[in-house]
Amino acid sequence: MLKRWNKYLIILAGATAFYGIYDGYLSFYLLLLTIFFPFFSFFISLYSMLKVSVSMQFMPTTVKKGEPVNAVLRIDTNSRLPVPMITIKYFEYNKTFSTDKEKSSLILCDCMASDVTVHLDTSHIGCIYFAVQKIRVYDYTGLFCIPVKPPEARATFILPELTPPDPMPVLPMDKVGGKGLRPKPGGGFAEDYDLREYRIGDPLNSIHWKLSSKLDELIVREPLISEKGRLFICIDLFGAPEDMDSTFGQLFYIAYILIKRMIEFNICWYGPDGQLKMVEIAERDDFLKFVVAAFAEPIPKEGKSIDASACRKADWYYIIRPTGRRNADAAKTLEPQEENTEGRRQA
Repeated sequence: MLKRWNKYLIILAGATAFYGIYDGYLSFYLLLLTIFFPFFSFFISLYSMLKVSVSMQFMPTTVKKGEPVNAVLRIDTNSRLPVPMITIKYFEYNKTFSTDKEKSSLILCDCMASDVTVHLDTSHIGCIYFAVQKIRVYDYTGLFCIPVKPPEARATFILPELTPPDPMPVLPMDKVGGKGLRPKPGGGFAEDYDLREYRIGDPLNSIHWKLSSKLDELIVREPLISEKGRLFICIDLFGAPEDMDSTFGQLFYIAYILIKRMIEFNICWYGPDGQLKMVEIAERDDFLKFVVAAFAEPIPKEGKSIDASACRKADWYYIIRPTGRRNADAAKTLEPQEENTEGRRQA
């Protein structure tokens, strides 16, 4: 727009100089035309300029890595007259690995109602963020413009391809036990139970009447359940995009198997502060919430690598390493710890 105004001022200066040199009517009318033509152009194009609206079609919430995803801008002119020119400035970037917003622009001339497609990069996992920053509609001379309200920003989460770990760990077929029995919260039926004296508040249907009559005191059956063992899936939540593609591909593969078997587990990693972080996963929604939270913030390129010392409280654990970065420590985690072997079941 600044270049157009510079050109216009040069033309205006030339028309003024011509009027000063030449005394005829031609120079006078040429000067008036040069002065008033931009305002005339703005007046005749104002109606179509005010009618322009831009919206964005909904983008998919999640897609697989490598699948094509487009941001489609719908331009409605709402007028029979074409819009002289529309400029759209936008930016799109992967929030998971970068905070640099790559700004781009589109220039549309003689525009009627149409769709504008912007192809998004899905070569890596993460959260692809697309937002329109500015929209300007210009008159026929390009000297005047009015802003148009941009549509709301959109975000799409790129999920990894399922990648079997190599070597594949022996995953539990059922909940890992080995922690003993404990009273069942809230009571109810249980295959195992313990006998104890009656306490105020115990339900009457839990009283063992036959044994109570023999001992001449109230004895109740207290239902017991086996305390679940703890499963740890450990990852390094830092590294290059290629490393995260591999890490999350293996994590998704193992997590989906455990969720399908209705086995609860924990995802562990070291945070930027070097402290152990842990998220309990009981169902698919819990896992997706973790993934969304992990992708919504930039993943650092460096950090503290997870090791077996973080899994001392686990009954079964496995450390995921990116493909090509496996080491002896990762191989050792294929087997459970020797100190917690009682009651553990594996495939």
